[in-house]
Amino acid sequence: MEIDLSRIYTCPYCRMETPHYLLVRREERVAITCSRCQTISLVKAADLEVHQAWWEAELAEILSGLDENGIDDEH
Repeated sequence: MEIDLSRIYTCPYCRMETPHYLLVRREERVAITCSRCQTISLVKAADLEVHQAWWEAELAEILSGLDENGIDDEH
């Protein structure tokens, strides 16, 4: 079985936004495991994708705010 680093998801056990490894995908369900505490969760694939899209949008907004405020990596 191949394990891929998959998506950022809120772990129901440790309550952290962590990368989760994809274990199994069957139709509309996905089994994932938290990279922090190794809790295994069974979630709808659509829910996982929506959460990832939300997280990516949040990150893009934060990075955009840093650019707008003149914060530069070249310090």
